[in-house]
Amino acid sequence: MATGPAEEFDNPIERLELLAGDDEAIASFLDQLDVTGPSDREMLAELARTGTLADPERFPAAHRRAVAALETLSRHGYQRSTAASAAGPVKNVVRWLVQLVARYVVVSYLRQASMDLRNLYWLREIETEDPSHRTELQRARGDAEGLVTIFKRREIGLPSFVIGGLLIPLFATGWRLANGVAFRNWWVALITGLVAALVVVGGSWVILRGAAMASRRIRISTRAPLEDVWRAVGYCGRPPRDKSRRFAIIAISLTVGAWVVLPAAVALAFTS
Repeated sequence: MATGPAEEFDNPIERLELLAGDDEAIASFLDQLDVTGPSDREMLAELARTGTLADPERFPAAHRRAVAALETLSRHGYQRSTAASAAGPVKNVVRWLVQLVARYVVVSYLRQASMDLRNLYWLREIETEDPSHRTELQRARGDAEGLVTIFKRREIGLPSFVIGGLLIPLFATGWRLANGVAFRNWWVALITGLVAALVVVGGSWVILRGAAMASRRIRISTRAPLEDVWRAVGYCGRPPRDKSRRFAIIAISLTVGAWVVLPAAVALAFTS
């Protein structure tokens, strides 16, 4: 049986646009296309949208709240840590290190969030045919351009600090321990291993506390306002996430290295 021209050249995106607003009909059509992956279905649902803004009336207020939230985060996101209250004379040094980690997470998040806002507004400004929507998006995009400029503050190179200041010397020490180089007495190897383990555990504690502090303040100040913007724009994925999880993984890896790898290196030094 011959296939009609309309069926032969049917565009799935055009069909989805006709079904826009009817979630059940869209799901049924996607099932016919054998699209079962969540990312694939989300992508096609975004392509099926017929409007530039999901909630034009809500968008201006949501945008203003997001800008205010980012401003507040930039001012308070990594200041006045209360960590290490019982650390005595080294309390201020420990808090400075914690704030150093928090600063990196917060500043990188501010830069990423402002760029994501600018790019999202810019793309929707290009796409829209509604003059009122274009004017509102153009104004918001100009604000986001300003945010990108404002948040171009220097990020502290903490990952390089962690790798260069902690990991490399400690791995070198572990290698020397494992090979028995320059440690002719077992007690020298033991003391060196314990000191290295304490340094690593202390570094992991600082990293974990700094990441937790930054993550908490980011969530409190910006999560709800940015989610509100993303809902008002509509069909644009999810707001950016911070890098605190990455730093938590670094801290956990350092702890594992302190309690597993270094003791094993000391044991090898004893047998060499």
